[in-house]
Amino acid sequence: MKKKLFAILTTLVVIITMLPASVLAVETDPITGFAVNSQAVYMVNNESGMVIYEKNADAAVYPASLTKIMTAVIAIENCDDLEGTIATAPYWVFDELYGLGASNADIRPGEEMRMIDLLYALMLRSACEAAGIIADKICNGDEAAFVQMMNDKAKEIGCTGTNFTNPHGLHDPNQVTTAKDMYLITKYAMQYPIFTEIATTNKYTLPATNKHSEERTISHTCTMMDPNRGGTWYYEYMKAIKTGTTDESGRNLVSIAQKDAYSYTLVTMGAPIYYDNGDTISDNLSYVDTKSLYEWAFNNWAVRTVVKTTSVKGQVKVNMVKDTDVVNVFPANDVERLMRKDIDLSSLQEIKTLVEEVDAPVTAGQKLGTLEIKLADETIASVDLVAGESLERSGWLYFLRCLKNFFTSTAFKLVILLVVLLIAGYIAFTVMYNKRRRKRRRRKGSRRF
Repeated sequence: MKKKLFAILTTLVVIITMLPASVLAVETDPITGFAVNSQAVYMVNNESGMVIYEKNADAAVYPASLTKIMTAVIAIENCDDLEGTIATAPYWVFDELYGLGASNADIRPGEEMRMIDLLYALMLRSACEAAGIIADKICNGDEAAFVQMMNDKAKEIGCTGTNFTNPHGLHDPNQVTTAKDMYLITKYAMQYPIFTEIATTNKYTLPATNKHSEERTISHTCTMMDPNRGGTWYYEYMKAIKTGTTDESGRNLVSIAQKDAYSYTLVTMGAPIYYDNGDTISDNLSYVDTKSLYEWAFNNWAVRTVVKTTSVKGQVKVNMVKDTDVVNVFPANDVERLMRKDIDLSSLQEIKTLVEEVDAPVTAGQKLGTLEIKLADETIASVDLVAGESLERSGWLYFLRCLKNFFTSTAFKLVILLVVLLIAGYIAFTVMYNKRRRKRRRRKGSRRF
């Protein structure tokens, strides 16, 4: 028995030591509880705009074919009629891509295609020739001008770590972006319903052209949203936006997912393709990360009510009210926040800022302060604190207040001071006058003798 156990343990040790170091080196993420293989990640809840997970979000990475998201944006914004605009594929586009192994949709030199069909070829098949044809059409053959438009748009959107050098995404060491920038570009692109419709389509039929006598159907390069092609990585709640893969970039994927009342946009970049020894990793690790992160988000995050309008949050002193001298304050509205389900709401810190006192009349709903809610020193929400009831002013107390205010006012004090000064002046004058009068009398009396 001992020999068998020893043999089993020895075999396990040998197997473990033979596993690729690149896989063993990926540590469990303390936030998610599982290993995230991608070099850079940015995940945002679409309803709240809250970033629920990020990893190296501002690190410079290669976009590969994620570049085509920006190419599509420039096309959509600079072509008024996507279905009516026809572009002819120029030869220089194919000369530029010759021998590079670029992904394509079998578009041919001289082929005439509608702009809408070029966009489907661009986003579904990641067709590099479609990117070149679009650039040629928009900028009359000046690809450099098109790239400048891409960079200008990136700056306009708010990207700080992005630089484009071509419209198709084939590797260039100077063409870089960040996971956060790619989210900003995708979010901007999705303001156009036509972009989202195109980018999340699983299959599309290209019509016949002057170079293709029959229509042909193309499929999205991301198989995760296709039950027939996705296999174990099919994820019913997800729709792909764009894939991007080169040896230098690793595997990239931008996607969106919706389940129940929650939706997310997820950017994963730089998932390894090869083991350290050069062998190809059998799993698509961008798929692994994407599915794992979506399941983690849907299972562990939810909108929770952290403050209710029915909760008394303090009292404020009220002046000139007959039957009471305080009013209770309540949150102006319920505060709901996307949070981890395992967070104990009692651990939230509430910081109240209230006025010390207020004069009647008080109106229900009148703002009397604010409430700041913190989680681990981070402010997660704030809400106004308002009076819970209306309180009328007492006429008698108001009269007494007016008397008090009058007798304690600066004007009254100045009047009293003036009266005192006048009286003092009068007394001083009277004293001086009487002294002089007595002196005069004494002088007259002395002259008689």
